Amino acid sequence: MQVHHFDTNLPKRVEKYSYPSLAMPKVIKNKAHVTPQNAELLRLLESVAPYPPGIVAVKERISGTAFFPGGNGLWSAQNNGCFADFPFGGIMILGHDFGTVESHRKSVELGHELDCATWRNMMPFLESAGVSLSDCFFTNFYMGLRENAQITGKFPGANDLAFVQRCQNFLSRQIQFQKPRAILTLGTWVPSLLAPLSQELEPWLKAKSFSRIDHAGGLMPQCSFLGVAHPINVAALTHPSFRGSNVHRRRYAYKIGDAAELAMVKKAVTFTAH
Repeated sequence: MQVHHFDTNLPKRVEKYSYPSLAMPKVIKNKAHVTPQNAELLRLLESVAPYPPGIVAVKERISGTAFFPGGNGLWSAQNNGCFADFPFGGIMILGHDFGTVESHRKSVELGHELDCATWRNMMPFLESAGVSLSDCFFTNFYMGLRENAQITGKFPGANDLAFVQRCQNFLSRQIQFQKPRAILTLGTWVPSLLAPLSQELEPWLKAKSFSRIDHAGGLMPQCSFLGVAHPINVAALTHPSFRGSNVHRRRYAYKIGDAAELAMVKKAVTFTAH
């Protein structure tokens, strides 16, 4: 079977995309719940290794709805292993990292991760913004799982610059693969990690708080990314787990708090290519 490759010599505009059949990765546990498209991402994920101390690779996929790499990163309405089609040209929801070995183990046993605060708060917000969950690919910047019990805060592998670069390169490949019309980042850590992949996101490189992000622009429209012929709108959102305590700080287009983030998302997901 033909493997999906990434062409850096793209035309100025692509009206319609066609995707070749995809190669299956090495055998993994729970492989029955891996879609063909995710099989290709799992093959590419091998480039992230080796993992630094304190981080381990995901060895088993969550069978239902869950962020990648812990699961497929796709919406499964029944959480029975049947997923929405891969959202080529859709929306990328970009988190920081999946979490800990223990939180992943519990989600594997449960069959999804919808019981956590991230999903409980994120789903109604996206719905209120008119975003369909089946139009989203849910993924993370950092690959792997934290070995310790600390699920929030600085990622243990963040000081390993080579590992950070490999995660960044893999994120670039994910963007080339999905070719999203919009990227929605979650939390204050992610914008500066995504920023090196697009020159239009340069104002985010040193923005580590939402006051600085909003000053630079919480919504960055028409961003160019390697291997994607159309521009991508990028918006930085409060992390859903801390939405209640942090969203009031947001400012956009003379709007405050929740109204500001809703306006950003509605604008971001409206694809406008030149």
